[in-house]
Amino acid sequence: MTTPQTGILPPASSNGLFMLFHRRLGRRVDQACKQLVASWPSRVAELAQANPDAELYATLGIGPEVWPEFFGANSKPAQLRAFPRIAGAIHPAPITQCDLMLHLRAERYDVLFELADQFTQALGEWFDAIETVQGFRYRDRRDLTGFVDGTENPADDERAAVALVGSEDAQWAGGSYLHIQRYVHRMESWNKLPVKQQEAIIGRTKDSDEELPDEDRPLTAHISRVVIEENGEELQILRQSLPYGSPSGDKGLYFTSYCKTPAVFEQMLTRMVAPTDDGRVDHLLNFSRAVTGAAFFAPSIEKLRSLAE
Repeated sequence: MTTPQTGILPPASSNGLFMLFHRRLGRRVDQACKQLVASWPSRVAELAQANPDAELYATLGIGPEVWPEFFGANSKPAQLRAFPRIAGAIHPAPITQCDLMLHLRAERYDVLFELADQFTQALGEWFDAIETVQGFRYRDRRDLTGFVDGTENPADDERAAVALVGSEDAQWAGGSYLHIQRYVHRMESWNKLPVKQQEAIIGRTKDSDEELPDEDRPLTAHISRVVIEENGEELQILRQSLPYGSPSGDKGLYFTSYCKTPAVFEQMLTRMVAPTDDGRVDHLLNFSRAVTGAAFFAPSIEKLRSLAE
């Protein structure tokens, strides 16, 4: 029996907190650090139980470089690997040097702050926080571009089937491959575009969120790049992204995806940033630029707790 971390499967929350950590120079993960990470699921559960109205969920992702220090060099998920370097990329897909990712979400931000503060203080001897971004639900789950985000997400039981490792890698069942990218939108330029042109770039209608017919949807539309079929089946990831930003600063999307394999995200990103068999790239990237990128594995709760053994 394996239990996925709570932040992976539930529907979207109103508030999110995304934190990236880098191992401190000269520090190694020791047993004291492992004990703290092993206790993490219990800390999450205690705070969630004390604040039931918050609907608190949390995921801790561990990067491939620091992974051996937690679980050993010979014990790792079959497809754990670094964020992809994509040959021939026209648009940037930068790689962020980081080791842990904390993804928190809830209906109350104060509970997210409390949990994140606990984690940061507890692990501060070994890991430094290098980025903290607060996300929020915008209107009816729309991106700041005005389009609904996550329309292609799997529903109901399909969410687990898409997001969680299963019997194909039984030792790590219940875990998930996690990818993040923080995008900065060029909102001033985007807002000057006519709605019809925005819809052609996205591949969906803005108000009703309907996919444009094939004959009206350019090959450069975002939907055309990330909707991929193999053997008659659509490849899927589970997105848990949220908008972020401030009126006077950067505004964008904190892209967050979970999948039972990293290959699907890698294929989608490649089709977005590099000309593939049809020679096209995603024209949405003319208005939205990735400034971070990292890959992690989010082990099951049982695997995290095993670090105390």
